[in-house]
Amino acid sequence: MIFKMFRPRPGPRNQRAALLLMCLIPALTLALGQATAGLTAPAAAAVSSAAALRAQVGAAGWVTVRVALRASSASDDLEQTAQDLLFTLPAGSYDGVTRAAGSASLTVRVDAGGLDALLGSPWAASVAAADTPEMQRLATGYSHSLALKPDGSLWAWGSNGIGQLGDGTTTQRSKRVQVLTGVAAVAAGWFHTLAIKTDGSLWAWGSNGSGELGDGTTTHRTTPVQVLTGVAAVSAGDDYTLAIKTDGSLWAWGRNDEGQLGDGTTTDRTTPVQVLTGVAAVSAGYEHTLAIKTDGSLWAWGDNWKGRLGDGTAISRHTPVQILTGVAAVSVGLGHTLAIKTDGSLWAWGWNQDGQLGNGATSDRHRPLKVLTGVAAVSAGYGHSLAIKTDGSLWAWGHNWAGQLGDGTTHTRYTPVQILAGVAAVSTRVVHTLARKTDGSLWAWGKNRQGELGNGSTMDSLSPVPVVGFGFGGLSVSDFVVTDVTLNPSDPLAGGTFNAAITVKNRGTLAGSPGLLRVWAHQRATQAQACAAPGDAEISLETLAAGATQTVRITLPAGTAGYRTLWAFIDSQCETQEPDESNNQFSQGYRVLAEALPDFTVTAIDLTPNRPTAGGTFSAAVTVQNRGTAAGEAGTLALWVDQPGVPACGAAGDAAVAVGPLAAGASRTLTLDGLPAGTAAAKSLRAFIDAACVSAEAHEGNNQRVKPYTVVP
Repeated sequence: MIFKMFRPRPGPRNQRAALLLMCLIPALTLALGQATAGLTAPAAAAVSSAAALRAQVGAAGWVTVRVALRASSASDDLEQTAQDLLFTLPAGSYDGVTRAAGSASLTVRVDAGGLDALLGSPWAASVAAADTPEMQRLATGYSHSLALKPDGSLWAWGSNGIGQLGDGTTTQRSKRVQVLTGVAAVAAGWFHTLAIKTDGSLWAWGSNGSGELGDGTTTHRTTPVQVLTGVAAVSAGDDYTLAIKTDGSLWAWGRNDEGQLGDGTTTDRTTPVQVLTGVAAVSAGYEHTLAIKTDGSLWAWGDNWKGRLGDGTAISRHTPVQILTGVAAVSVGLGHTLAIKTDGSLWAWGWNQDGQLGNGATSDRHRPLKVLTGVAAVSAGYGHSLAIKTDGSLWAWGHNWAGQLGDGTTHTRYTPVQILAGVAAVSTRVVHTLARKTDGSLWAWGKNRQGELGNGSTMDSLSPVPVVGFGFGGLSVSDFVVTDVTLNPSDPLAGGTFNAAITVKNRGTLAGSPGLLRVWAHQRATQAQACAAPGDAEISLETLAAGATQTVRITLPAGTAGYRTLWAFIDSQCETQEPDESNNQFSQGYRVLAEALPDFTVTAIDLTPNRPTAGGTFSAAVTVQNRGTAAGEAGTLALWVDQPGVPACGAAGDAAVAVGPLAAGASRTLTLDGLPAGTAAAKSLRAFIDAACVSAEAHEGNNQRVKPYTVVP
């Protein structure tokens, strides 16, 4: 392997020898080589077990999940199922819905109530952690860096000798320079860069000696060239690239001397070739690749030096071989691999000479080894590793000769040490690291000889320093967000009207004018609106102070019967900070009824005592409301204690009581006594009003309500 690291290659690859020799000065252990981070895109994010998802909701208030739809492959069935799924989510509990036309899955950001509804939805085959937008907004190369701003603008800095910054020059930059607009995700290889635009088009620039740009040539590019359309995710390796299309197919191109493309050959490819189907995430490294399929299985291929594929051997693979199941995220370094399972546990394998596996030892591992728990995101570096826990804390371990761990030292760490708190995303590749905090500020540390830290200097930093122009150390901005949409009635009548209460917040640090709030009713969930396009309603909003909110109420046409989506979009007059920003849009699913129907909803649960004692009993006061447009018989209110999911409609609970008839708009509170507390633990109580499982009510999301509580010893 050491000889392969130094073998002659055309173009910028020869620069690797310089880095390795430089690494030998502080530590001879680097003679065996280290490599790129291969941050998963898009799914280097949160874990997906119910417990872990709830833990992230508890820590951050929300979680972004990928939902596999329970429907046939027919496009009409999938469309209807997507609408049904969104309809079950409580009003105001979700936003940021993304689904490609014909796709069998969607991503959505949910709060605690929305997550509970998803986990119990009969239209969801599975609910797994998805990438947060933040994890797609950072990328680190050999010595260049890229970051997306909330408005979709892409900025780059650092080394640029072969055009990897994409600004049309080969000039090194120690401060950011803008490259593109309308960008949704970014990835960086050693000397090449890729970006996915919001329309799904993939663009590439920089080094192209092995065809890693995928444009059919080996010509280096200093400005972006379009490569593909319909792309959902991308990951850049050393001199090769992999991309996932919206249909789940995986495509690869570039250098392939070790079978890292996975197409069964060792032939370089200058245009994309298909490798797999049903892929959810991919991570490309130096000479090996790993991918997660939609069923959670993890597959690996390429060179297997030091057992970095994780199949228990050192045999290279030119086609994918399965490694694990139940995997939510993966990240590939030079000689080691990191994977997060759906229970939040972090597993590592491969080269471990500098403790990059984090298990306190230096022995290589040819099979996965459990390292940490409660992990939400991970990035594997040249010979080091970083992980974000579900509480937002950032941890690092491994080699540290240039301060790439960020702990203020150059000491190698064989077990994780905490670096920062409140971290939303991290990216590392060779010997520098970027991290975005939850307040939007961007921080960098490690090697800085080419200005890759973006702080205006070329001095290395052993501790995090702010990147100029991103939150802290840059300009304050206003940031307008639609935070809630409530419909009344929730199921309007065909041909009539309904009311929408829409709340807008300024989550920025400066006061500003949000401009026009535009609202579109009767829209398909997959339809995105152009900034400044007219809607069904337009409301001019007043200036909002930092942190302030404003709620407006409007009346909208219901249209014809069927499932619909309402979009609320605050565009801030299409100024640079706001157009097409994902968080300034809010989608709300609803149903237009052909005739008046009752709509029974559990609106509140109060427990007495609110912290029951183990082995005892407690009472629950549950309020039921008819939010429909006609009177009706509410049927039976059933309560289940300590339930993880949604019981079948009509199933007997721990307690039940007849509600009786309710007029349209009327409420009734019923108290159920003698509920068993059980053992001491954190639990949840689910109240379900099923209206005798009639068609208007069975499994409807808003007729269920979950109340978390704790049974004390």
